[in-house]
Amino acid sequence: MMTPTPLTLLAPLPSRLGLAASGWLALAATALPDGSPARIAIAFAFLLLCPGAAAVRLGGAVLDRGRDRSMDLLEAGVLTVAVSLALGALVGEAFFVSHSFTTTRAIAALAAITTVGALCPVPGRRTTQG
Repeated sequence: MMTPTPLTLLAPLPSRLGLAASGWLALAATALPDGSPARIAIAFAFLLLCPGAAAVRLGGAVLDRGRDRSMDLLEAGVLTVAVSLALGALVGEAFFVSHSFTTTRAIAALAAITTVGALCPVPGRRTTQG
């Protein structure tokens, strides 16, 4: 068994960087005019998928520990959407409770959460030499 090195922990780096950049793209889209189809599409896609994808990426290793199989595509997809919506609700509620809600702040907070989740190494993942 090979000991993981910093380079092997970052193996699927392009997809992780894309996931990390997605939030900042959504934040940049807030500069577009209100009601713009591009702004709506970018924000909708980000809020529906990206925070959950980063969280499921990290949590998938923990969820798979006690099972004899890993998550299938449908299970991961449903969990991604559910976690994304939950994170969006939690962030929005936190800003509403503090009387400081703006779309830009909420998307910036979710972008930061997504970036951290996308760039953190997955706990417990072992790499094999192949």
